[in-house]
Amino acid sequence: MKKIILLLSLIIFFSISCDTTSPEELDKNEIIDILDSIQSNFNMNDLDGIMQYYHQDFNHNEDDFDWERDVIWFTRLNDYDDLLFENIEITLNENYATASFIMHLDETSTDEPSDENGDISYFFYDFESWKLCGNIFIVFP
Repeated sequence: MKKIILLLSLIIFFSISCDTTSPEELDKNEIIDILDSIQSNFNMNDLDGIMQYYHQDFNHNEDDFDWERDVIWFTRLNDYDDLLFENIEITLNENYATASFIMHLDETSTDEPSDENGDISYFFYDFESWKLCGNIFIVFP
């Protein structure tokens, strides 16, 4: 009888302690972590820290923003002191994701994705990690 109680106790213990987070929740958490890192890097004035999250084939509004991404973020870093993301919601669609949120740059707030700042709302999973890809991103084999 003691063995049965011990066995049941172990089964209950392991079933409670097992991580039951779904793959979708793990993906959403990874994207939220990226946005948190971008926010932290912005507030530390770290342009390279922000740019590391962009896919090499980024394409937003039919523009690869090759050098402009740096300029956009350099301008944001120059014009604003603080960046804050609130009310983050992630929509997954296989290897793509869209992050919707309120972006605060100092006293200015915008709902994202927007035409003006949507460059930080669209993600692609390249089988290693999530990267910002823009809203018109095509994967070439």
